Amino acid sequence: MEFILIILSSILFTAPYYYPALFFLSWFAFIPLIYLVNDYDYSHSFIIALLIGFLNSVFSLHWLYQPLNTALKMPFSFNLVILFIYFLFSALPLAGWVIINKFLQPQNSYSPFIAALSWTVLEYFRFEFFNFNPFNYFAYTQSAFPLVVQYAGYGGVFLVSFITVLFASYLVKIYLEPAWKKIVPLILIFIVVAAVPFFTKTDLEANISRQKVDLLVADSVRDDSFFDKIAKEIDNLTDLVKKSKNEVIFMPEKSISFDLIRNNYYRDQLFSRLKESLGTSYLQLGAAAAKDQNYQAEVFNSLFLFSGDMKMIKRTNKQGNIMSGINFPYLKEINRLMADYLNYKPDLLKQPVSAAEIDVKNIAYINLFAEEIFIPVVNKKNNQIQDMNLIVNVAAEEKAASKVYNNLSFAAAVFRAAESRTDLIRAVSGGLSGYINERGKVLAKTELANDILPINLTLRKETSYYQKYPLRIIKIIIAIFILIVIIKSIAVIKNKWSSRN
Repeated sequence: MEFILIILSSILFTAPYYYPALFFLSWFAFIPLIYLVNDYDYSHSFIIALLIGFLNSVFSLHWLYQPLNTALKMPFSFNLVILFIYFLFSALPLAGWVIINKFLQPQNSYSPFIAALSWTVLEYFRFEFFNFNPFNYFAYTQSAFPLVVQYAGYGGVFLVSFITVLFASYLVKIYLEPAWKKIVPLILIFIVVAAVPFFTKTDLEANISRQKVDLLVADSVRDDSFFDKIAKEIDNLTDLVKKSKNEVIFMPEKSISFDLIRNNYYRDQLFSRLKESLGTSYLQLGAAAAKDQNYQAEVFNSLFLFSGDMKMIKRTNKQGNIMSGINFPYLKEINRLMADYLNYKPDLLKQPVSAAEIDVKNIAYINLFAEEIFIPVVNKKNNQIQDMNLIVNVAAEEKAASKVYNNLSFAAAVFRAAESRTDLIRAVSGGLSGYINERGKVLAKTELANDILPINLTLRKETSYYQKYPLRIIKIIIAIFILIVIIKSIAVIKNKWSSRN
């Protein structure tokens, strides 16, 4: 029975990664978890929570094998051991929360507020000091619940986690202490959460601009001959561009297979065809291209913005990758060790610098490549979205071949939009393209394949509360948490002294 409840809890935790509309199932995941650990000592509770956390990682992060295999190029068994260790470490935050929550809870009752408070503080400290898993945030399970997603604009993913764990913990309390009166606080919290945004909305009509753009995703061509493949890519791409009716076109990263800088022959073919199709429109095209025409020049994953006459207006290079969000003690030393003994590039852990602003047709935007979407654009160190009205996320997710990763990256995009109060569009091949407004509401979401998605942008230059004061709400939560820890510790010490006497 215990093992069944462990599996049930893990399935409920991870179900929203497969089906985002089932976000509410993650709230019920806390019921079997707390039921299992409620009557056990700390060591047994830790093991149970660790098992649930490990299964959570297996169900939601199994797709990591492919990028790990690509990065390390090591045997299957070695990669499996690395994944096992990584999943085990990823389970530690849940196990740690169970112990802390168990210690702080009242002896004969269950406090949802303490549960939500301790979860949020632990999640924030993990983000700041031990962020070895940038995908494992409870808020990402709530991307299809815009009512709470918009709270990222006040306190980032941490405030969203606080609210949703509070919901979940009240369900636990109702289960542990059945009574109709216990439902009243939960209903009141829902009412408050729904009402607050209506009183905090500002009139921004004067700052609104509207623009129509196209998201264009061409099918990747598979052909035995590299030359035939490129010829078909050019035909396919230019045919789609001809069908576009808007002035700005955004395409995914790696939209073409040849080096746009050094391969003059195919570049000239592509440019001559596009000049006929673009007219006065602008095209942002993704390609792997050398820094310059030097044979030994470094090759970057780049985005090129072209005008209708194929003059390059801006080139943006990818700065980070799937590991750029990692942060924990002795990271540089571990990075050097991996570079010395494994088939591993040291710059994989390089933190991206602030993205460059691009202006075209009243759109002021930044580009986020693929996995960069998992790195918050607003934090205590910098704000990448200052004075911009759009985020453009481009990716090629065919190699991931995982529905879970597709949903997870889209969920991260929802929160990047909400925390910065900035509209976001995604042009993704092999994944989910779409349009998310500044409150984190999904206005368009589809798997584009050799097709065009017209988007009517409503752009605002709005600064979120979280951008202005990224630490204010989390500091209040931490202060309350510390106060509760002190009070509980004093009570425990006092009880021990009383029992001795």
